[in-house]
Amino acid sequence: MTENHSQHASRVEWIPRLIVGLGAFLLLTHLLEWALYPGSFQSFLAGGFLISLFTTIPATSGIIVAGYWLDRSDLEPTRYERIAKWTAGGLLVFLGINILIINAIFLEFFPADRQASLLVGWVRFAMSLGAACGLFIGIVEARAIERALDAERATMRAAELEHQTDQLEFFNSILRHDVLNGMTVIRSRAEFLDDDLTDETQRRHADTILRWSDDIVLIIQRVRRILDTLTESAEFVPTATDLASVVGDEVDRISATYPTVEFETEVPEGLFVAADDLLGEVIGNLLTNAVEHNDQEGLTVTTSATAEGDTVTIRIADTGRGVPDDLKTSIFRRGETGRGIHAGTGFGLFFIDSMLSMYGGQIHVEDNDPHGAVFVVELPRATQTQPAKASAKSVSLR
Repeated sequence: MTENHSQHASRVEWIPRLIVGLGAFLLLTHLLEWALYPGSFQSFLAGGFLISLFTTIPATSGIIVAGYWLDRSDLEPTRYERIAKWTAGGLLVFLGINILIINAIFLEFFPADRQASLLVGWVRFAMSLGAACGLFIGIVEARAIERALDAERATMRAAELEHQTDQLEFFNSILRHDVLNGMTVIRSRAEFLDDDLTDETQRRHADTILRWSDDIVLIIQRVRRILDTLTESAEFVPTATDLASVVGDEVDRISATYPTVEFETEVPEGLFVAADDLLGEVIGNLLTNAVEHNDQEGLTVTTSATAEGDTVTIRIADTGRGVPDDLKTSIFRRGETGRGIHAGTGFGLFFIDSMLSMYGGQIHVEDNDPHGAVFVVELPRATQTQPAKASAKSVSLR
């Protein structure tokens, strides 16, 4: 099935070139006609040139140009076959009509010494005009289908985005009320225990509950802030964010958590990207991902950045196991599982994808040399007109 589909795709990709070839063949039949019927050249110069100039030549030239355009257009190759059918259908229908006309009047009204050359010219005219009209109709129909599909996809994306926004707002309300209120109750009870308990072991347990309660509340507040950003209805306005400062803060924070991992940073000073202070969350989650999904013993994670034109490329490379080729694309799909930033709850992946999309950036994964993975993030370079905003240290989402 896959082989048949591949063969079909290979065939339809040749259709634009075949259309160019058809136009070129029809245009070159002038030379063939002059070679076979020398008298037709004098006739062409005497008056046939004007007829061809307004009929055959524009049609055949249009076929060549349309085929050349089709090969470089953004139309899906799946539309080529239908365009070819319209072209062939137009040619055959118009040629058939003209053959009936030729059969009815040709022998009676045209002199015998010019019938052969006129017949060739008439047939060429019918083929050229019919093919050009069919090709035009086919292209117009294909573009109409593409526009309709684009509109349908846009509607589906808008509906999906609205559904996801509703889900995020629902989760936000749960965090804001139920979970946060529950943690407040847990913490208050732990404070009571800490004050009343006299046994040292039990007091340590109560202190542990207090510390974890504070950590969970901090994470909830951070997640709430992220959800507020993702569901915000106002248009996102990027700020000039100091990339070296953001990366430095995140590397300092994560290296303190993973002392056995070697972190290297190669980010030039004075490099700004169009983002906001949540960029630290994106970088922090990618760094954490590089550590948590590899053997930390002997692991090196290198963060580098380069600027080219209006784009800043950030590369977070690790010397770990790497990412299999069959996961290099699916690793970024929501709901996938396995090695990658989506492992666990999946919120990290959704957050990173959403924030990079908001920033106008993108991400992909490559192989590291000699082993490991490189997560490549591309972000717009900040312009001088964008306001600068200091970055804030962040808490990693786990």
